[in-house]
Amino acid sequence: MATTTIAADTDGEQVTLVNVFTVAPERQAELVDALDRATREVFVDDPGFVSANLHASLDGTRVINYAQWTSREAYGTALSRPEVREHIGEAAALALSYDPTLVRVRAVHHV
Repeated sequence: MATTTIAADTDGEQVTLVNVFTVAPERQAELVDALDRATREVFVDDPGFVSANLHASLDGTRVINYAQWTSREAYGTALSRPEVREHIGEAAALALSYDPTLVRVRAVHHV
C-alpha cells in the first residue's frame, strides 16, 4: 500500500484545487485513469505543480482531484497551456458535472 502525505503550506502562497467530479459509476475508473495519466504526462513537470491526489467514492459516483500548486499564479499559468486545456476537456467529457474550487489549506493534522 502506498503512503500519501499531503504537502501543505498553511502560511504561504500555496493553493489547492479541489475538483469534485460527478460521474456515472461505469465511467469512474475511466475518469480516474484519465486524471492520473494527465497528472503524470502533463502536470508533474510543471514548475508550479506540487502534488495531486485522486479519490474515488465508494459508491462510484464521484472522483475528487486534490491538486496543489505553489501559487495562484502558477496554477493560472498552467491553465493557459494548450495541453492542460485538452486534459480539462477530456475529463469534462467523461464526467456528468464537475466543481473546481481553488482554496488555501488552513490546518493539517497527522497521526
